[in-house]
This record gives sequence, C-alpha cells and structure tokens, in this order.
Amino acid sequence: MIHWAVSGLNLGNAELVITILKEHEEKFQVSAGIAKLFGGRARLVVLETPTGSQSETVAKTLDQLQYDGPFLIKDSDNTFEIGTLQRDYNYVCVDSLNNFDEINPRNKSYVASDHTGLINNIREKSVISDTFSVGGYFFRSAQVFLDAYAALRNQPESPKREIYVSDIIGHLLVRGVSFYAEKVNHYHDWGTIHEWRKFLHDNAAVFVALDGFVFERGYRYFEPKFENVKPHAGVLQALIKLAADGNSIVYLSVRDAAESEITHRQIREAGLPEGTIVFGCPSARWKFLTAPHPVLPFATFAALELSPDDPEICEKIASV
Repeated sequence: MIHWAVSGLNLGNAELVITILKEHEEKFQVSAGIAKLFGGRARLVVLETPTGSQSETVAKTLDQLQYDGPFLIKDSDNTFEIGTLQRDYNYVCVDSLNNFDEINPRNKSYVASDHTGLINNIREKSVISDTFSVGGYFFRSAQVFLDAYAALRNQPESPKREIYVSDIIGHLLVRGVSFYAEKVNHYHDWGTIHEWRKFLHDNAAVFVALDGFVFERGYRYFEPKFENVKPHAGVLQALIKLAADGNSIVYLSVRDAAESEITHRQIREAGLPEGTIVFGCPSARWKFLTAPHPVLPFATFAALELSPDDPEICEKIASV
C-alpha cells in the first residue's frame, strides 16, 4: 500500500517523508523495509505515541524535521496521479463524485470553488458540491500550517473533536489565504480494509499462454517457427484492455530462454502489454497451487480455457 500510495506522484527532486509510530518500528522494522523499498530515498519520522488527528501528525512531523518550506500532505490509504507537485499557489487535490460508481461520500471533505478553481469553501463530511478532496493538500509554507494548527488547537472546543486538515484550510480561507482546487487523475480509494481487498481482487495477475493463444502455435525447428507466428487479434485486444484496467500480465511460454530476444521483440511489435515471461513451461496440463491468506479473502486462482478466435473473448475473460 505504501508503494501504491505514492506511485502516482511525480516527486522529481522532492523529498519523500513517511511518518510512522515507534511501536510499528519495533515490531516490523519499518525503517529497514522503507529503505529497501525506496532505495534510501525516503526519510522516516518516528512518533512515540499515536496522535489525535492527521493535522497533529503533520504538525509533529514538521516540528521533528525543523522544516519551513513548501510541502504536500498525502493520505496513505489512496492513490492518484498529479503532475509537478510544487506550484506557485496553495491547492487541494480534488476529484468529482460524478466520476465514480462506488465511493463512500460520507468520509470525504468537499470544496466549492469559482470558475478559476479558487476555493471559497471547504467542509468536512458535508456535501456542499460534487468536488471532494482526495487527500492531497499543498502548502507553500510549513509555518503557515503550523500557525493555523496552533490557533485551532488553542480554541476551547478543540480538545473535544478532531482537527482535520480541511479545518486548517477553512481557518486560512477566512483569513485571506488562497487555495485552489487541483484536479487529479486515476484516483483509487482504500479508506477501509473492504476497499483495499476489493482493489486487490479487481487488479489481477493474469497468466496467459503465449504459444497457441496469444500467438499462433510455433516451433523452434519446424514451420511455422516462433519468429514467424502472428498474434490473434481478439486476444491482443483483450490483453490491452486487461492491462488498461490495472491488471498485470504474465506470459507462460513453451519456448526456451534462448528465444527471449525474439519473444520480447514480438510482444513489442504486436503492441501487446509488457509483462513477465516465464520460459520453459512444458506442454502438459497446467495446475496452479496457491495458499489462502486472511488478507486475501477470495479464491486466489481461477482458470479459463478459450479459443483465441472466440468472438466473446473479452466478456468471458472479464467474467472470471
């Protein structure tokens, strides 16, 4: 999830900061894992105890870093794509409810803006428009954020409720600080374990027979040779759609690894999705053995044998 959460960000020269709890560092050695995952690029901030809000987490992170420059707050339970992070203005990353069939509107914050994108109102868990925050907030100054957080924290009613980042922004809006709505692409939300599991379920690893299904059946020594076979048009379109929908493609081939260069070239020239190729698979009945796991509450394998010329191939693959 950590990998996916930042995968859509164009970090450029920006520093990636990940904040965790001390108990998780002690139990899972998170710092070592993060270093391997991001090649030492990420910086870790470890908090001694849990905080009362995301805003408090951010404030404590900034205090530990002793940082007073521009920064983006990014939720850890979703992913989205956005261009260059640093802008000449403050902004909230947003999307529209109209773009989604399944989304929980009750756990979002919503923004209202004018035709230029200038935000004039932001409300937590109150639907004031179809435009909602996707959990990305850019501040040109860390000190501005910290001052606003301190002001809200010192209000008499603040100990009784959570201080949201939307509260920070709302506080700044009424004091003349401008924020803009910044549209993102390819937003996916994993706000609950149910949504995360659904994401894993819907984004499959598709194992595909390369020889006889993706391409015409070929041979190493006889005609038609591997380098001369053509792809099946229906399978080509089905795999392109599968990859576009977020699925990973793994090709299984009876070819020897000596045909690796030819095979990779054929896949590129045919316009097929890139994917791992497993060479040396025998011509036999293929059986896949997997194990259940509590974080994967679904059957981890399903099989389908189809004619590559089946006119309903896309629909049948999608139904598995």
